[in-house]
Amino acid sequence: MLQQMRSGAASWIAKGLMVLLVLSFGAWGVADYIRNFNTGGDVAKVGDQAITQAEFSESWRREVSTMQRRFGPNFNAEQARQLGLDETVLNRMVEDKLYEQAARDMGISISEKDVRDAIMNAPAFRDPSGQFNRLAFESYLRNEGYSEGMLVAVLRGDLARTRLLGSLFGTVTGAPQLMTYTMLGYRLERRLAEYVVIDAAKLPPPAVPADDKIEDYYKANPKAFTAPERRDLSWFTLTPEDLAAKTEVSDAELHDEYEANKQAYETPEKRTVEQVVFTTEAEAKAAYEAVQKGEDFLAMAARTQKLKPADVSLGSVTKADLPAAIATPIFALAPNTVSQPVRSPFGWHLARVTAVQPGSTKTFDQAKAELHEQIALRKAGDAMVKLRAKIDDQIAGGAMLDEIAKTDGATVKTVANIDAGGKDKAGKPTADLPQSRDFLTQAFDMADNSEPQIVDLAGGGLAVVKATGITPAAVRPLAEVKDDVVKALLQRARATAAQDKAKEIADAVRGGGDLARLAAAAGAVVQLSPPLLRSGQPADRNVSPVLVSALFGAKAVGDVVTGPATTPGGAVVARLSGIQPADPADLAKQTDAVSQQLGGGMAQDLVQEYRQVLQAEYGVKIDATARARAAGL
Repeated sequence: MLQQMRSGAASWIAKGLMVLLVLSFGAWGVADYIRNFNTGGDVAKVGDQAITQAEFSESWRREVSTMQRRFGPNFNAEQARQLGLDETVLNRMVEDKLYEQAARDMGISISEKDVRDAIMNAPAFRDPSGQFNRLAFESYLRNEGYSEGMLVAVLRGDLARTRLLGSLFGTVTGAPQLMTYTMLGYRLERRLAEYVVIDAAKLPPPAVPADDKIEDYYKANPKAFTAPERRDLSWFTLTPEDLAAKTEVSDAELHDEYEANKQAYETPEKRTVEQVVFTTEAEAKAAYEAVQKGEDFLAMAARTQKLKPADVSLGSVTKADLPAAIATPIFALAPNTVSQPVRSPFGWHLARVTAVQPGSTKTFDQAKAELHEQIALRKAGDAMVKLRAKIDDQIAGGAMLDEIAKTDGATVKTVANIDAGGKDKAGKPTADLPQSRDFLTQAFDMADNSEPQIVDLAGGGLAVVKATGITPAAVRPLAEVKDDVVKALLQRARATAAQDKAKEIADAVRGGGDLARLAAAAGAVVQLSPPLLRSGQPADRNVSPVLVSALFGAKAVGDVVTGPATTPGGAVVARLSGIQPADPADLAKQTDAVSQQLGGGMAQDLVQEYRQVLQAEYGVKIDATARARAAGL
């Protein structure tokens, strides 16, 4: 979500550079500069700035919390260290300090308005009407472990870094033409093939596998025959809409809301307008007089300005849609009359109104229900923040799920024996589960009968869920899955037979055999592919990506390759029959996009070099002991 906020404040060039920067810094790190030093306990010294143990500890805590949400509450700091996340966090903090100092030395500053605009314009913090949603913002702060001030500081640094890189490398917008054409020529080359599909069903059927083969395959592939973990869940949901239905709204509040937003309930008058614009007043007057004498308005437009009816029409417009100089005269005209010449910065106008759609105002009584819903939802959104904190306290106090639901007027729902995808034993999706990507993830991360957990829902709602029973994943008994094992073995045997037949035909063709005759003997026919790109497009239903790759790996026309068919168990023999260079028209269409893409790679190289320059210029020293102490390791 923070990345969405960052991206909303940057150009495409700067955004691309930021992504490349993070990747390059993560890859190279700061290993060359790591050494213990006497900093009074600071984890690192970057130029004239220190990364204190407190700063690192807070970033480390947030990183571990993020991983716990992803992998479950049992994920701990030691596991994070084993994954190298302590170094990742520190590298990121060093990166921030390097670019913060570089931006400062170049005189780049970020105003309060810049930060505020980035937050207000973040799509993740907007409600369906496009307005800033304070509830969503606070939910993000809570989930990520930020205070509002901390988030502002992080975002200020990100915006400064974006401007810095944009100012340095924003001109790298494309690759040289020769490089672009070479890449496109490779990408857009097409190849044709004549091929034969070996259908395993037309080959002699394989023998039924012996019991020892069945048991061996079963033991070698336990995952294929493992029943997934299943859980019994209990939960309830609360949404702003639930609270809004119980929220009282006074008449005074309704009237205040109506007056504050009265314009939203007014539908302005609309007029269908035609106009002709002249350079001089004399031309406009002469045209006006001609219309007054009986000439049709459209005929006058065609005669004087060579305008077609579509060129004359402004369509249905409101007064606000028109330039101020002509809006009042046009909206004073009676229908089907022509205005006197009117001057605007664009010239002299003659206008005709052909239809009038009167304006209207929705009265307070007509808008009352809508006003009530708006105010109630707004109040409910504020109440949800307090309600979530209250439920947190109830959970911490040991309250049971039923008790929490009862005090908040919610209904507990239950479901039994569902897997992590929300499906029952028959493989059918379970109805009524909360529509949240995190609901099942958190529910399946919980220990059996652990305390309930809160899951944030879209739109500011929440669910409180508890795992009430767990059936662990287990390999199903052989007797139960024997038919499935036999089926898998027979499929594998058919696929192997098809592959062997394809290789046999390929060897014969390479030795001078006739492809069509060999295909007929195998119950198949020779087919022709469309021109294929390396991407496999345009698609051929019989040509798999593996076969396309083999065809593009062939050295010359006439080479024979084999590969799997797109249908399960089949195989294909293909002979390269043609190589087509890139179409000049396709080259022209894609040149700009590919040039920009390659330019991004060039920018990555420049960013990597710039980072190394900054490390050398400012100096980076890291105290591994202080880092371990701050991380509690």
